Amino acid sequence: MRQIFLTILLFVATAGYSFAQQPRFEGKAPQAVVAGDKFQLVYTLNDEGSDIRLPALQDFQILMGPSTSYSQSTSIVNGKVTRETTYSFTFILKALKEGSFTIPPASIMVDDKKVSSNAVKLQVVKGNAQSVQGRNQTGTTSTATGVSDKDVFIEVIPSKRNVYKGESLTLTTKLYSRVSIQGSSGEKNPDLSSFIQQKLEVPGMGRFSSKENIDGYLYDVAVIDVKLLFPQKSGKITIEPFELELGIRKRVARRSQSIFDDFFDSNYRVVKQKVKSKPITLTVKPHPTNRPAGFSGGVGKLDMQVNVTKHEAKVNDGITLKVSISGTGNHKFVEEPIIKFPADFDDFDAKISNNITNTASGMKGTKTFEYLLIPRHAGTFTIPSVKFSYFDPGAGSYISKNSSPVTIHVEKGESGDEMSGTVVRSNVTRENVKFIGKDIRHIKTGQTVLKPIGTFLFGSLKFSLALLVPFFLFILIYLLNRKRLADNANMVMVRTKKANKVAKKRLKKSAHFLKTGEKEAFYEEVLKALYGYLSDKLSLPLSELSKDNAKEILMESKVSEELVQAFMDVLDTCEFARYAPASGSGEMDKLYQKTIETISKLENQVKRQS
Repeated sequence: MRQIFLTILLFVATAGYSFAQQPRFEGKAPQAVVAGDKFQLVYTLNDEGSDIRLPALQDFQILMGPSTSYSQSTSIVNGKVTRETTYSFTFILKALKEGSFTIPPASIMVDDKKVSSNAVKLQVVKGNAQSVQGRNQTGTTSTATGVSDKDVFIEVIPSKRNVYKGESLTLTTKLYSRVSIQGSSGEKNPDLSSFIQQKLEVPGMGRFSSKENIDGYLYDVAVIDVKLLFPQKSGKITIEPFELELGIRKRVARRSQSIFDDFFDSNYRVVKQKVKSKPITLTVKPHPTNRPAGFSGGVGKLDMQVNVTKHEAKVNDGITLKVSISGTGNHKFVEEPIIKFPADFDDFDAKISNNITNTASGMKGTKTFEYLLIPRHAGTFTIPSVKFSYFDPGAGSYISKNSSPVTIHVEKGESGDEMSGTVVRSNVTRENVKFIGKDIRHIKTGQTVLKPIGTFLFGSLKFSLALLVPFFLFILIYLLNRKRLADNANMVMVRTKKANKVAKKRLKKSAHFLKTGEKEAFYEEVLKALYGYLSDKLSLPLSELSKDNAKEILMESKVSEELVQAFMDVLDTCEFARYAPASGSGEMDKLYQKTIETISKLENQVKRQS
């Protein structure tokens, strides 16, 4: 049983592998070759094969082949490992005469089965004298004397030279080269201000991806730029040249000094050369003067469709009307159509959306105008036919489209004509939708105060007071400020006023020492507070104050004897305690309270005296 299961599994795996590895045999050659030149004809196979056979080639000579090579590649996608082996069979052929030829399919044997390739088409062009003088790395030709305008040039090719205003055309810029180009710079684009332009992307843009035969010369061709243009004015429009500076690899004519010069390619250098295209003149025709109703600038082959989300609704329900302009042309620039909605409908500004792709034949896709409608009354209403006209450049005339009228039946809501539901609209915001409860709404309610005709604020009592009050306020502030400046100028007065504050600050510092138990620092700060207070209050230098003259100064200031004695007691206690043995925190606290009380009493008596 196990052996049968393994056999079936092996058969399935082999069948799956065979299905996944279907032979793929393809032939490839250059698009164009020069008669008498050699070129490669390459066949590729994704499996191992043998006995490759070419068809009869009467117009070509086989110089060499086949030379066989193979390559392997591995890719990992979503954890799945894929390995692929490619076998290449290369033949070197020589074209015997010019013309267009098709090489019939070749064949090869793969697992005893004959597999055929595709037919290969190519064009053989006539050679020229310059083509045999030298070859560069890319297979194009160059001369020993320089680079001419036949070796490298730029062409700007319009798809049409006679167009109508608003009709699309493509402008393709191509670089033709028979020399080796090492880079470019200094690109100068023509002025296209008379056109609306859209950039197009094409495969292989910016690379030499094709060959063309021009006047018997075979050129490598690179597409530099492709633009889709829509002319916006009529008349003759000249497109100025496109300019580009190229770095061209050029052979230097000099005597060879060594047999290794040619091997190391030392006889070549890169020179800069500016190339530019020729100016182009386009003829833009105006539209006919008999413009129909509904024309808003559309040019091309266009169509219009009008759709409504529902034909039956209730009062205050949301209804969406869509007008779609589709086809090929310039409908991205078509303006909003004119639609006359019923007076019983609230309509809002159109939401415009574009689903358009730029192509060589013009813009393709759809432009949509989406309207939100809200019926406010019940009944049957009709939206008139929407008219849309565009200009068809192929026919040279206007074409008009008229939609069918749209009929909408509106029923009353659950509460009569009042708003009964929620406005619903796909992809539309409600920021412009307002609630309307009644046809007429009150502007202002409450008591109205009327004034006699001819009553003005200007010249009234209120107006005069409004002018005088700021003036008197200014004078008052000015006087107060002058007094403040005068007081600040009297340093003695300022110092006297601040004496109490400074003393309290020092006492705060002594309070800190009281809490931390620093006895000496505490008594020293109390002494500083007392002497400092006297110095500031009585405007005396601190150096002139001492215990001996403090009593006399206080007596002269007419301080009471009792307060003078209290002041002197505090001074004696501080001086004695600084050098006495450590006293308790209770005594220090009593001294602190007594000092505050003494300074407060002094402040009251000195103020009263002054």
